[in-house]
Amino acid sequence: MKMMYPLIIITSLAPGCAQRKSRLQPPPSLSIQQRAAMQSKELEGDFDTGFAATISVLQDEGWQIEVVDKASGIIQAVSLKHQDIVGPNEDWYAENDAGYRGDIVKEAKDREVPPSEWNRWEQLTCHIEPWGENRIRQRITITAFGSLPTNTVSSAGKKKDKQTIVTAGGKEQSRIVEDPARYQYLFQQIQRAIFIRQGLKSYR
Repeated sequence: MKMMYPLIIITSLAPGCAQRKSRLQPPPSLSIQQRAAMQSKELEGDFDTGFAATISVLQDEGWQIEVVDKASGIIQAVSLKHQDIVGPNEDWYAENDAGYRGDIVKEAKDREVPPSEWNRWEQLTCHIEPWGENRIRQRITITAFGSLPTNTVSSAGKKKDKQTIVTAGGKEQSRIVEDPARYQYLFQQIQRAIFIRQGLKSYR
């Protein structure tokens, strides 16, 4: 009796390597000067108060403080990790194209494999320095990171005698967040925290 063996097709895919087509096009990246203006702010308050207020605000906003170097004015923090089907380089499309995530899910379904699972997190670096009498200057940089682990899945395919093995992943991405509203919000919260701390000092 002749034995029948399923046909095995091995393919290698790297989701996120080639940019998916979108109906929208992102705006051009900010220039160095524009990015510096977005990330920098002069605030009222002395250095010690501003430094302590910044740590407090970041903790309140859910950031995990990793590095505190007061001598150099550096604070570094990270967000909690989570999973997503898009990497950092696709964030703009996912946020502005209503059908983008659906297309990713459909594409994975057509290949009979689950969507890619990116490990996502953000890192924040803040530099604080004295800037004149009772003033400080801050520069905050937020960077989005994504890691796509290597994953191998198999599917039987539409034909019972055909099996597909798909190897995907092994990829990392990072990009600087260019959202003025996020930076402006942090600066406003820090300035408010400085005023509150200074007010408390005046009553002592």
